[in-house]
Amino acid sequence: MSWRSKTYDELPALSLRGVELRKALRLTTIAWMYGVVWQSFTTGSHVKIFAQMLGFTDRAFGVLTAVPFIATFGQLLAALMIERSGLKKFQFLYCGTIHRMLWIVVGLIPLIMPVPSRLAVASTLVLLLASWFMNSISTPAWYVWMSDMIPKRIRGRYFANRALYSRPFAITSAILLGVVLDVVSVDGAETALNQPLLLKVISVIFILAGLFGMMDVLLFHRVREVMPSGPASAPVAAKRRRGFFYEMLIEPLKDRVFRNYVGFGMTITFAMAVPGWFFWHNAMDNIGLSKLAVNTLFLVISPVLGLMGAKSWGRLIDRWGRRPVLILATLLTMLSVMPWLVVTRYTPAPQFISDWANWLVYHVGLLFGQTGWIAWGPDAPVGGFLVASIGALFGGIAWTGVAFAQTNVMLAFSDGPGRSKYLAASGVLISLGGIFGGLVGGEVAAFFSWMQTHRFGPFLWTNWHITFLLSFILRGLSILWLIKMPDPGAGQVRHMFRTIGEGMSSYVSGWLFWPLRIFGWRREH
Repeated sequence: MSWRSKTYDELPALSLRGVELRKALRLTTIAWMYGVVWQSFTTGSHVKIFAQMLGFTDRAFGVLTAVPFIATFGQLLAALMIERSGLKKFQFLYCGTIHRMLWIVVGLIPLIMPVPSRLAVASTLVLLLASWFMNSISTPAWYVWMSDMIPKRIRGRYFANRALYSRPFAITSAILLGVVLDVVSVDGAETALNQPLLLKVISVIFILAGLFGMMDVLLFHRVREVMPSGPASAPVAAKRRRGFFYEMLIEPLKDRVFRNYVGFGMTITFAMAVPGWFFWHNAMDNIGLSKLAVNTLFLVISPVLGLMGAKSWGRLIDRWGRRPVLILATLLTMLSVMPWLVVTRYTPAPQFISDWANWLVYHVGLLFGQTGWIAWGPDAPVGGFLVASIGALFGGIAWTGVAFAQTNVMLAFSDGPGRSKYLAASGVLISLGGIFGGLVGGEVAAFFSWMQTHRFGPFLWTNWHITFLLSFILRGLSILWLIKMPDPGAGQVRHMFRTIGEGMSSYVSGWLFWPLRIFGWRREH
């Protein structure tokens, strides 16, 4: 490759320090602010509505859940490309830009194809598969690049701060989307024939998503690539002799730490993918929540709680290690499923909550010269929203911890020789859990579809609840992989739980006995 025409920012560096490092970290954080907007625009209630309007069934939604995981087989190609050249920046830039740009094409589908139709469904799945395949080629390059650039001692805190600064943009985007979707919606079925304006608005959202996503990737053009300082991996010729797939997938499994981590990742990903989009189905079609309420649950409450816990997770990882944090976070993910097993449209709620919310919204309306604004009508499922919020609360905290710990595990594998093959192998093997989880979830929902008209038990279970129950059990089983997973330098799990328990006990006691400390304890005679 000729570097004669390259600018200073495009040339690789041996290392980044001082001002250069701070600039690179700042640009990486700013880029993700665009990235979280793309993320909000490509998930949420409008994706579920868009898919239904195109003609998606329960099985098709299962395939939709599995598509990103199927595409991770592209990480094998990504690993080969990194091992050949040792360069990551332009692999990430080119493939990442195509990945985000394809969302613009998805938004154009209702304009160029009949909906609902099998052609529209198939085209959407193919485009999303191609998009996520390009993402799978770009992601390992980004991880290896960041492992070279970000010093080990600050990784946990940096990614926590990165999430902290970018989360408000995600929350604002989610609320704005919910308001817009509720405004343009009309009463009746969510079909392309009944709600053509809603379909057009969702198409525009996907087009904007592609533009924001491309900005996220292209900002990295100004971040310098860092060349690895460790030993090089085995030459590509050796890979050809021994077999590419063996080298990429089987050989890393000889590492006990990697084997246990992949086992955990496959199981927890399977557990997460089984319910997949059915959480959104249950919230909107079963509980009866509005688009704003559903976006608030999944894209505001969960991220806000994740935001509040981000620095704590970073400190826990830096102090106790990755394995103890994974165990704690996985236990919390189990708690996040439990409210969804008991919540219904008819779950009661204290009246003062509705009165307070309506009073607040009414006075907000007066500021804009409007009267009659209310938050919840008499038939609104307020109790259902409150109980579901508990699940979103635990989910936001828990999955942030899982993501932080997994990111640090992957960065640790990125530090050694043959690092890209560990990243590729982990991505591909863990994705098998997501593939089978999405497909199994779709089949389970289709098999128990009769429960939509013959609901079961006191909590009116449907076929979607069966996927929730299966996910709850599998999340618990995933912890078995972590019990004996080596994590050099990590603290004792029981010591971490004891320390956290003592801290919480001290905090609660201080709060409960605060009046005594202020006013003292006086005996009455």
